Amino acid sequence: MQGEENGQPKLKKSMGPMYLVAMAAATIIGPWLVMTNWWLSLTGTSIALAFILVGLMCIPIGLIYGELTGMFPQVGGSYVYTEKAFGKEASYWTSWALMLSYTAVLAFQLMALMDIIRYLWWPDMSIEIMMILAALVAIGNFLLNTREVKIGAGIQFVLFLMLAVVGFGYSLLFFTNPQFSTSNWEPFFFTGESGFITATALMVTMFFGFEVIPQFAEEANYPVKKHWKLMVGSIIFAMMFYGIICLAEGGMGAIGDLVGIPMLGASIANELYGSWLMYLIALANVAALATCLIGFWMGGSRMLLAMGRARVLPKVFASINKHNVPKTANLVILGIVLMFIAMSGTAWLSSLFTLMAIGVGITYVMVCLAYIKFKRTAPDMERPWKVPGGMATGILALVCAGIIAYFTFAYFTLDVWILFGVYFGIVGVIRVVLGRKKDDDDIEEIEPSNGGGA
Repeated sequence: MQGEENGQPKLKKSMGPMYLVAMAAATIIGPWLVMTNWWLSLTGTSIALAFILVGLMCIPIGLIYGELTGMFPQVGGSYVYTEKAFGKEASYWTSWALMLSYTAVLAFQLMALMDIIRYLWWPDMSIEIMMILAALVAIGNFLLNTREVKIGAGIQFVLFLMLAVVGFGYSLLFFTNPQFSTSNWEPFFFTGESGFITATALMVTMFFGFEVIPQFAEEANYPVKKHWKLMVGSIIFAMMFYGIICLAEGGMGAIGDLVGIPMLGASIANELYGSWLMYLIALANVAALATCLIGFWMGGSRMLLAMGRARVLPKVFASINKHNVPKTANLVILGIVLMFIAMSGTAWLSSLFTLMAIGVGITYVMVCLAYIKFKRTAPDMERPWKVPGGMATGILALVCAGIIAYFTFAYFTLDVWILFGVYFGIVGVIRVVLGRKKDDDDIEEIEPSNGGGA
């Protein structure tokens, strides 16, 4: 029988280590097919170095998450850590920053999926049809997430194997092709120092996702003291995967020529090896999109569930269905994603993509501050696993998180600032309304007892 958390039934432990590995690594990997030509345009093949630098900044943050997961092995992850350290108010705003990243990336992945379909199979697909199909896929993902978690996790594992084998496999084919030459990597810093700095700052959007693993601490059939391995391992996998693909594709021709080719990897594959490899790469990217959908959807719904348990959101958010998965939270995620899809025909979604990075940047800063506070104020608290270096690693992680947040803010345009303000304005209104409702509920609870004692 499952236990309870804040009067609510706990989630079922049904995710083994292999499922968790796939959940961690696959959630990070995005649809590289639609982005490699853009990556190369930013800084050339030095984009591989940018991925290494961002990955190295994320590793100490992943270690921090590892220790905190052991200290608080319950659904909620980032929300729980910030709530325990700084209270519900700080955790409320931090969690909605992370929710912005999760829901925006879900909508982006769905539209990217439609873009791949349009490019390879349905070239005259209208934006309206794209939006309808994306909405249908979102509804399908919603239905998948109403079933037992091991079903979605099992699908995630199979899709992860596919994207990994195909991604590394076609990169090897490119490296060994007579057309490949390392001389094509020159100039390595294609747009100079400023271009490389810009690329490094923007690539954080390709690494967030490892922090979804703590969301499954309550459902994981795997020792929490080992969860740090899953997060750090997924970061290292992403560094290698992105870097190798960019070096492989970047060596297939002059950078100035490659950056103008849409769906770069598939286009080169079709020219050199035939349509079979082009479609295989496309299907691997569909798998990558699907794994992101599953991972972020599951992670977001569990964060909302944790906020419902803490009564930061109405308690209905803490409800779970007969399959022991979030009920109301899952439905709310669907509603937000459908809203973003409905707006995706306008230009603002490209600006919203930038907000994905700042959402996780803010969250990482707050989680690192929470870790430092626990080290100072609760040194004797039970820790199944401790970060090597302790406080020093915590400060390093905070610096890395601060750099990520700073450089993301630095590249905000006016449109992005407006979206940022509007989003948190709405979040603030929700907070005020919920706060007043809670005050009214408290008064209703007090008045009967006062009347009874009169």
